[in-house]
Amino acid sequence: MCTPTRPHPSPSRPPQQAGKSFARRFALTNPDGTNNKTRLYLFAAAVGGMFLIIHILATSDASTNGGGGRLRFSRTKEEPLTNRFSYSKINSPYEQIWINSHLEGWAKKKREFQAIESKISPEERICYVHVGKAGGSSVGCSLGFSLHCNNSTQKPLGGLLPQRTTRMFHADVYDCHDDSAYFLFVLRNPVERIKSAFLYDRPASEESLKKHFPEYYERRKNFYLDCPSFGRMENLVQDGLTEDGHASKVCKIRAFNAMRGTLHFSCHMYFNYQFHLEGIPEDGKVLVIRNEHLVQDWNNVEHFIGGDMQVIPETQGNATIHVMNKSKKNPKDKELSPNRRG
Repeated sequence: MCTPTRPHPSPSRPPQQAGKSFARRFALTNPDGTNNKTRLYLFAAAVGGMFLIIHILATSDASTNGGGGRLRFSRTKEEPLTNRFSYSKINSPYEQIWINSHLEGWAKKKREFQAIESKISPEERICYVHVGKAGGSSVGCSLGFSLHCNNSTQKPLGGLLPQRTTRMFHADVYDCHDDSAYFLFVLRNPVERIKSAFLYDRPASEESLKKHFPEYYERRKNFYLDCPSFGRMENLVQDGLTEDGHASKVCKIRAFNAMRGTLHFSCHMYFNYQFHLEGIPEDGKVLVIRNEHLVQDWNNVEHFIGGDMQVIPETQGNATIHVMNKSKKNPKDKELSPNRRG
């Protein structure tokens, strides 16, 4: 899942402001790092004038229609002053940053965790940073999130970690508190992650891409379809990432930028570790679970925050955390020849 609709950090953006996530920083900073207050004040004045006009028109409409002309996001005196879009009594950071926005269901924790979240103090909160194709769905479902979960096979696990991990940051959806105690990442061998990302986002055909992913059509067409040899990972490397490759100059540029995550062709290649690391506060503390040592690291993190060292028995790892959101495409298409793996 990725919905590239929000501003995002570029590889050459200015240094971070400590203590703030990128979502909270970008609006007040120019590309050269200088302050943007003057433009912000002008923008605020324009928005204020617009709302004044809307208010006058709405009041006029209400007076002529018996009070029936309420604005969509207006509030009566009887309604409580809360974040009306939030799925629980805890205000969603995402919905507070993006006014009148709605946090998608896949970014929310399951209903059973609503009461638990209200009991977690700010100094105990953990933000789950879901980097795609790193094992993030498997861990996320075990933590009680909803993205790509098969509820019949993967239930949230017990212990402190699922309770204290209250919010998620995935792609351009940052729903975490900047003062979270920790930011939890799942790491995977970067070559294996990029291979999985390549295969997962590859369209079956142009017709299928138009039908199922119209919002990504141009991006993925430019990479996978307009550069026809990029249908297999081995060909992408040999034709697109080598000087003597057969791909066109344009396709070679696209290949290099796709692998680096500097141009957006594939969601899972673009929203990479660098993107997510730059998205959290500069002084945020990071916890890591390695995909290749999933059970061991889960237990270590659980113990680190005060829980049971053996919350997942070593002998029951595969039966406890199930593989989620695995591509159904031919896995041979992502493999590299032995001399390309180093």
